[in-house]
Amino acid sequence: MVGFEEDFPVTINCGKIQAQSILFNLLVVDEENLLMLYDLIGALLSLLSTYFFVRVDGKAWPIGLLATCFNGWLYWHKGIYADTCLETFYFLSIGYGWYRWSGPQQQQLTLLKRLSTRQWLCLGIAIFALYIIILKSLTMFSNSSIAKIDALTTALSLAAQWLMCHKIIATWILWFITDALYALMYLHKALPFHTLLMLVYTGIAVSGYVCWLKQSRQIMITTTLTPSNQPGCEPRV
Repeated sequence: MVGFEEDFPVTINCGKIQAQSILFNLLVVDEENLLMLYDLIGALLSLLSTYFFVRVDGKAWPIGLLATCFNGWLYWHKGIYADTCLETFYFLSIGYGWYRWSGPQQQQLTLLKRLSTRQWLCLGIAIFALYIIILKSLTMFSNSSIAKIDALTTALSLAAQWLMCHKIIATWILWFITDALYALMYLHKALPFHTLLMLVYTGIAVSGYVCWLKQSRQIMITTTLTPSNQPGCEPRV
């Protein structure tokens, strides 16, 4: 009986340690599941937003705002710092793009536009400058292990988003390149849903380019036939 009383406190302590260990494991699992959930929600919202962009539909903008909130939080916890800052820019640019697509100047933005050779050159210089600035910032102020590809995808995304706000068809060319690079980066960072999403995006970028190019040609033909009316192709907002 005495031996049992001596062993009893030890048994209690062992039980507490085991309970704490189980609780710790549960918390870790819950955090991983939470990240996975944010990954899934952000991916689905981003995909839905892109679908509406392809259709030149203004619903893409509010859905995109929600997607940036989920994705920004996820990227921060995964250590993809440039993309975290990029989501902040997306949040602001989405508001600007939403205004541009639905504001008083909507009629002028109905026509999907193309870049001239000079504009392509200026765009290339701007992307290269952004890449250098972002790369230097990541190298100096973060411990990112993927600074080069992170900087490149961020620079390309900034340019593509700006083109999207102004309905310039070349946005889909940049998104195709960007999404292919993102797929590699997210695979390296163990984000399965976003990796799959980026692979889907590469196909959507091709579809978006073909769709916008086709609509642009139809609008030009319609405008040529009825120059005084200029009906165009009204986007849904």
